[in-house]
Amino acid sequence: MAEAGNPLRTLRHDLSNPLAALLAETQLLLLRAEGYDQETVTSLKQIESLARKMRQILETAGR
Repeated sequence: MAEAGNPLRTLRHDLSNPLAALLAETQLLLLRAEGYDQETVTSLKQIESLARKMRQILETAGR
């Protein structure tokens, strides 16, 4: 559970679940990449990359 006295940890905790869902859904879409045009695949890969970067930032924040 997030600490009430540490806003950074609270933010980290509150963002982790929606970010995990975003990353998981993007990865599921990429499993069927052959069904999408190249622009869509490129966009999905960018979303995945940025979500991974955000997850890394959250993992190191508040520690």
